[in-house]
Order: sequence, then C-alpha cells, then structure tokens
Amino acid sequence: MGISALPFNLEEALDICEKNKKIDHIEVGLDNLEDVEVLKKYKAKIENLNLSVSIHLPMELNTCENIKYIRNSWIDFVCKIDEALTYDFDIKYYNLHLGYVMTNRLDRNRQKYLKNTVEFLNDIKLNENLNGRILSIENTYSKRGDFSNIGDRVEDFNYIFNNIINNEVYFCYDTGHELISKNDYTEVFDMTKIIHFSDNNGIDDLHLGYKKGVLTDEVFNKIEKINPDYLILEIDFKDIEDTINYF
Repeated sequence: MGISALPFNLEEALDICEKNKKIDHIEVGLDNLEDVEVLKKYKAKIENLNLSVSIHLPMELNTCENIKYIRNSWIDFVCKIDEALTYDFDIKYYNLHLGYVMTNRLDRNRQKYLKNTVEFLNDIKLNENLNGRILSIENTYSKRGDFSNIGDRVEDFNYIFNNIINNEVYFCYDTGHELISKNDYTEVFDMTKIIHFSDNNGIDDLHLGYKKGVLTDEVFNKIEKINPDYLILEIDFKDIEDTINYF
C-alpha cells in the first residue's frame, strides 16, 4: 500500500509513512527535472523507512500528440527523468495519463490519436532507456470542452494493449476517475498492476477519502479481483488514517 505526494508536501508524506507501518510505497509526482533534486534530498529517509518509489509523470505529458517533434520531446523528458533518478532510486514504475486532443478532431478520428499513443509506448529509445521499468497507463475522465482526454473509456485501453509490442506497459485503475467517466474496466483487469484509490462526488476529481463521496463498497471486490502490486491512496492526507482502516 502506498500514498501519493508532490515535491512540496513530500516531507509531510514521509512523516505519515513513518507513523503508519501499513504504508510501504510512495508515488511522487514530478513535473520538472529540477524536482528530481528535491526528491534526492529525501533519499536517506525513504531508505530508512524501507519505502519503494514510483513516479507520476506530468499531467501535461501527451502521448497522443500529433506533432512528432513535440511527442518525441516528451519521450526525451521521460528518459532524462529516469536517467537522473536511476543512480539513487530503484523506480518501480512510471505512471502517466495518455493525453488530450482538440475535441472536434478526436471525434473525427479517435483511432489516429490512439495510434500516436501506441507509437509513443513502443518507442525504441524510450524502452531502451527505461530498461524494463514498467509504464502504467491510467484511465482518466473527460468533460467535453475544447479539449478532451483519451483514456476515458475501456475501448481505448483495449486498442492499446492489442497493438503495443512493449511488454512492460500495464493498466493503472483509478477509482475516482471512473466515478466521473463511468466505464467497465474489468476487461483490462488482467493487465492491471496499480490502483489509484480515491473517492469524489461523481463530478469533480476531489481526491477524497473513502466514504466522503459516492464510491461504493463494490470497489473492494474489484480490488480483490485485481490483486494489484501497488494500491496507492491518492487522497487528501487528512483522510489517510480513516481510509486505511477499510483495508
């Protein structure tokens, strides 16, 4: 079981890990290369707490970007992040959202952008640099504005898993995102290694603790069926103690 953190609240997150022995993993969101240096400052404490570490890549990362130069720049970014971390940490996985497209373009040709994502995930440079590290791709949600996310329906992930050759790509099931964009992700549970656990009101991604939103106890049946390698409480720190008691 793990919790999520950002560079600005990493110290508070590690204090929570120290107080609660059920937590043995931390997923850290990094938006910039400079953030790696912040994480390194906590290397000794992370080791003393015997925590494993994973990275949540930036929300802005866009695997389906149609401009190849920009898409390749994101590949370079991931490679540089991993290179900067490898000496100090054994990163268990990199988690990412698939990206976003102008809504009218996505509606006209969704498969085109899914193909871009497949190219991203199959990229030789990316895979050689990560050297077997897992990439986890997360279900998201869309509210249908000028831009829409891909990865807000199970069909997107079925397409990806049926077309990639990279054997180190797995699904990250986000309970809070599914509350907003309802879908049946049981079809890809056999490819699931990570769960992001949070609750919300079914409208906004509030990252609430369990029982503070509309998440039902059916979620525990899904967790049992998946039996994930990592269950990440992606929730407000003040809700962690109460939520852990349900596990």
